[in-house]
Amino acid sequence: MSTVSNVLNSYSSDTSTTTTDSSTELGKEAFLQLLLTQLTYQDPLDPMDDQDFVAELAQFSSLEQLTNINTGIEELNDTVLQEQLFDAVQFIGKEIKASGETIQLEDGEASTIYYTVASDAEEVVANVLDEDGNVVRTVDIGSQTAGEYEFVWDGKDEDGNVMDDGVYTVTILTQDADGNASVADTQIQGTVTGVESSDGTYYLRVGDVLVAFTNITEVVDSDSSSSTDEG
Repeated sequence: MSTVSNVLNSYSSDTSTTTTDSSTELGKEAFLQLLLTQLTYQDPLDPMDDQDFVAELAQFSSLEQLTNINTGIEELNDTVLQEQLFDAVQFIGKEIKASGETIQLEDGEASTIYYTVASDAEEVVANVLDEDGNVVRTVDIGSQTAGEYEFVWDGKDEDGNVMDDGVYTVTILTQDADGNASVADTQIQGTVTGVESSDGTYYLRVGDVLVAFTNITEVVDSDSSSSTDEG
């Protein structure tokens, strides 16, 4: 392997442990070092073939292009995250509805879960689960025609005991006349009080419930109403 190749490989290894901010500067220094190395160590009686040198430069050029692409992607990602944060902040103080099945129980009162019955159902059942996934209450809602409904848990377990305040999950199960069972799509509603970030995703805080920014389906009128089931 030529001395120029050794220098190039050394540069490639070094750039894998350096920060993106210095990649462009290092690229220029390595380029100059390649030229100086060739001029210094080539045999005057047997100089490097021009084609070999061009190949070395092409390899270096590809490496620098990849570094620039990586830098561009990181900058684009930062820009997207900033835009998402700006958009998410706009929802603070607003009433939203979002896909989800998590509700909050506070002072014995549970937040409302909204669900959609896709087709006429002979039986609709609501299951309330605690944070450990244990079913604390099952409510038989009965039959319902296709449409949108609300369910409000009374905050009690099967024995009528008031459950501790906290976050719970509600799943709505439906079954049609042919015995086909399905899980209804559910949504939650509430006022956004803050924004949090986790693993590159922004969440809106609605009480103690975190809602993914991408799960928002609409900004709603807090005075709107629809059919409500309780249990």
